Amino acid sequence: MIDLVGRINELLAQKGWSNYELSKQTNISTNTIYSWNKSGSMPSLANIVKICDVLGISLGQFFCGTEGYSLTGDEENILREWFSLSDLEKDTIRKMIDTFRILKS
Repeated sequence: MIDLVGRINELLAQKGWSNYELSKQTNISTNTIYSWNKSGSMPSLANIVKICDVLGISLGQFFCGTEGYSLTGDEENILREWFSLSDLEKDTIRKMIDTFRILKS
């Protein structure tokens, strides 16, 4: 089962938005948004639809992440290579990506 709150937080991070910005854009109260993260309550489907609308994504993209997106040849090649890597090699690449994120900030 998908971690709805985790997915929302992932999408907010990609957009560079805070919970406050999400509240402003969706008219969902900040208390409601914070309660998802603190008390473990779950967003309603109506609120997920609002979030998708302001983020410009479909429900399919929210739940699956790939609807309507076709991989480029380079992306397909990278995925093929990824699946052939050992766990140690994959972990090394994840650490490199984390380093790139830090350097970009």
